[in-house]
Amino acid sequence: MREIKREIQISAPIDKVWQVLTDFENWKDWNTTAKAKGNTSLGTKLSITMIGEDCKEKTYGPEVVEVDAPKVFRWQVKMMGGLMFTNERVFELHEKNGGTEFVNIEKFSGLMASIFGGKMEAFIPPNLEKMNLALKNKVESLG
Repeated sequence: MREIKREIQISAPIDKVWQVLTDFENWKDWNTTAKAKGNTSLGTKLSITMIGEDCKEKTYGPEVVEVDAPKVFRWQVKMMGGLMFTNERVFELHEKNGGTEFVNIEKFSGLMASIFGGKMEAFIPPNLEKMNLALKNKVESLG
């Protein structure tokens, strides 16, 4: 399994960060890497569309597999039962230094992850960093 992780410190309470992060309908207003539709209910399917100048728009439907508000939100998508490809996206929030440490994690496994690992290593880290910074800017602009 490959794991790519990026963190950022946000000068806002954990509840405020969680509220913006999980308000999927409004991702379009601040998130430069993805648009989303759905809700945080365990077992539901989300609609995630990857966007950005360095990628083609691609929409996929991961399932919400973990919700521990306001600390953890995780979704997962599998191809061929996970044999070909499994992608997990994990968002962790930790109260730290009077604000929130936001941890953005992508996990990949399966045959396709082995084949395309190098491409993912080049593409994913900058996108995680862009999303982290956009979330920070959005939450901190709310005051």
